[in-house]
Amino acid sequence: MDVWKLLAWISIFCGLVTYLIGWSALLLSATIWGIATEFWFYDAIAVGIFGVFFLMYGSYGRQLK
Repeated sequence: MDVWKLLAWISIFCGLVTYLIGWSALLLSATIWGIATEFWFYDAIAVGIFGVFFLMYGSYGRQLK
């Protein structure tokens, strides 16, 4: 398996987990680990964007070979 593809899937999985933690914090009206609720969603978006970049870079690297 390509390293970039593996990093992409790890990043996307972490983004989804972060998104679910954010929703649970929002529904419970709680701050988890002292982090405000809106920052969980910002982090999930950022991690998802990195996952997409890793996928794009991995496919671009395969085309050059």
